[in-house]
Amino acid sequence: MRGGRLPVWGAAAVVLAGVTGCSLLGPDETPPEPTTAGPTSSEQPSGRPTIPPQLLECGDPAGKSGADGGTDGDDPVELTDAHVASGASWDVPAGYESASGYYDDLDYEQRMFMHTYVPSAPGYHTLDLVGVLGYDGLDWGQLAQECGQVPLDAMLERVAEYQELLDSEPLDEAELTEVGGLPAVTQTMRIPSYDFRGYWLFSQTELLFIGCQWTSESARAEVEASCADLVSTVQVG
Repeated sequence: MRGGRLPVWGAAAVVLAGVTGCSLLGPDETPPEPTTAGPTSSEQPSGRPTIPPQLLECGDPAGKSGADGGTDGDDPVELTDAHVASGASWDVPAGYESASGYYDDLDYEQRMFMHTYVPSAPGYHTLDLVGVLGYDGLDWGQLAQECGQVPLDAMLERVAEYQELLDSEPLDEAELTEVGGLPAVTQTMRIPSYDFRGYWLFSQTELLFIGCQWTSESARAEVEASCADLVSTVQVG
């Protein structure tokens, strides 16, 4: 969100900040036409992601491990058919309030909703915020198997494609975590005006994006802590 823009969304838009760009509108401004672009890049984040034990292969509760005991990036992850966006709920972080005037810079998927929350206390920039975005219409194409599996690298590659569309700079390696008890990708990125941490929770057809962005190191600790609080309350249908 920049001046009203969420990253990736730009804000959840703040992907929220990682998926797209979110910007703040002036009183006489109207949102620009969104840039609609599907994933096209083949670039992937460097390094090997860490994988929690909950990420199991379809039909193989033990999962697949490489010679070193780790999970190979080509191993598939079973994507849930749960309504991770349309059926999602979460709690607004304490000390935050809903804010309007932001828009999704990169409508990379079919957006269903966008919610932005800003600190109630004074002294924060308008781009210091937490955002939640929901998308549907995802298509994994031939990558999806009958049981809803896709390679881990495919999930990381899709986040890398969002990153390229935002022209953002990764500040750490993408890795797998959990949101709502399901596998999700998280990464910290930088675009002009602010940094953000994004959480991408994919299903077979939907995406829930949580973006937490800050414009200064002084705001970072507050935003990241509040973002973690929100993520911990997410439930999906």
